[in-house]
Formats: sequence, C-alpha cells, structure tokens
Amino acid sequence: MMASNYHTDVRLLRSPADWLIAGVLACIIAVLALGAHDVAISHLGIIYPDESGVPNWAKYLGQIVRLATMVYVSHLARWRLDQMSPVKAAIALGLLVVFLQETVRIIVVDNIVSDGWIDRRWIYLLMTRLPNAMLSFCSGAAAVTISRTLRHRPIWAVIIVVPIVAAIGLFALLPALKGVAGWIDATLHLAEPPEVYQPPYGFYVYKYIYGTFVEPTIACFVLAYLAWPGLNGTPLRRTAAFVALILLMRGRVVATALFSVWIKAPLPMAIAAEGQFFVETLVMATLTAAVWAHLSRPAR
Repeated sequence: MMASNYHTDVRLLRSPADWLIAGVLACIIAVLALGAHDVAISHLGIIYPDESGVPNWAKYLGQIVRLATMVYVSHLARWRLDQMSPVKAAIALGLLVVFLQETVRIIVVDNIVSDGWIDRRWIYLLMTRLPNAMLSFCSGAAAVTISRTLRHRPIWAVIIVVPIVAAIGLFALLPALKGVAGWIDATLHLAEPPEVYQPPYGFYVYKYIYGTFVEPTIACFVLAYLAWPGLNGTPLRRTAAFVALILLMRGRVVATALFSVWIKAPLPMAIAAEGQFFVETLVMATLTAAVWAHLSRPAR
C-alpha cells in the first residue's frame, strides 16, 4: 500500500523537465557540498584528518552505527527493495553505500594527482582503496539481509546481530582484503607513486575533483527516493530525518564527535578537520532532501 500511494499521489520526475531540473540541481549541490570542504582545506587552513591513531574500539563503534543506520534505511526502503530478489536488493544497496562514500571519485582523483595511468601505478592506487570499498559494499549488502531476515523478529535480535556483523567486517573481512591487496602489490613489485600535482591545484585537477563529486550526490538522491516514503511527518521533519541518516551512514557523526580526540592536532583543529566533512555531508544531504521534498510534493 505504501508503494502504491507513493507513486500515485505524488508528482515525481514524471516529465523530461523534472529529470532536467533534478540533474542540474544535483550538479549544483555537488559543487556546493564539496566547496565547503575545499574552502576549509584551501583557504581556512584546516588540516586533513589523520585517523591512524584512532583506536580500534572507536572505529568499531563507528562501524556499528553505520551498519545500524543502513539496516534502518533498508527497512524504510522495503517498499522498493522487496520488489527485487534478495541478491539484487543486496547488490543495489551495497553499491549505493560504495557510491555514497565517493569511492570511484577518490580512485579517479588519486590517479589524476599521481599520473596513475603511467606504469601500472593505478593498480597500487586501486589496491589502496579497494579493501574499504569492499567493506562498504558488504556492509550495505549485509544490511539488506539483516533487515529482511529479522523484519518480524524482536528488536533485540537486530541489536545483537548488528555488532556481530560489524565486528566480522572490521576485524576479519577488512584485514583479509588488505592482506590480499598487499600481496598483489608485492607480487607485481608496486610502490606508492608520488603526487605530481600539489595544492593549490589548477583547473586540470579541479575539474576532476569537483566533477566526480556527482557520485555521492547521485547516491544521495537515490537514497532519498528509497527512504522518503518511509519517513513520517512534515517535509521539514522528513528532511531533518533524512539528513541525520546520511550523516550517520557516511560516519560523519562519530568521526566528528569521537575520532577528533585522536587526531594529531590541537582539539579545536582536530574537530574542524573532521567537521569539514560533516559540513560537506550536511550541505549535500540537506539540499538533496529539499529538492526531493519539492519534486515529490503532492500532485495537483
């Protein structure tokens, strides 16, 4: 019934003009969201956060929060995901999580600033990013499976399963994937390539940095499409809820509130270092939700 009402009672991308507006606004949102981070790094002197000192228990807590949020999003999106087979639904959300984490974008930018297309450098750069990308994919896929399997179970079942799955992903799957990536690097005698472009970047690099941010922005739009029908209340309340979900899925809340303690910098700078990505995500999610609230307004 929810799916039927959603598609018959709202005006949602039903004309070429709607699609054009959504596409143009997605590009604008991408520029504005990434601009918040770019201004912080390039003009405000905010450092890039080095999370190597964050203890495993804090990372584990962050992974639990991210996975629990994905499970809830899967529950909200059941009106659409239930129309897919379990495998297709798992792949769909897994890919959305990968794209939301701007995985492809980061790989592309890595290769641009390091001339990664020369002498197999791209393989090393790919192996650097692939383990975390695979963890993101598996987390999204697992979230759909947990949501479907435990839908009619008491909530405590989810509370027990989510930390277990998060632990398997962070402490078993991720180290195994990093081990395979390291083995590939060693077998092919690959080394970390030096950066050939340094900040402040010119237009050649910036066109890729900004242009590829449409990846997480589009993922954010798709997640709005999936989650919006399950959110209750006024458009403003739905917007606030959606923004919170995206911030939690991207790990920005835990990173800013907790990881900042272990960033090697004075605490205000450490909070700002993590907070720049919080603001970036906040801008992207808020503007996406605002656009979606408009596009999905009741039909007249």
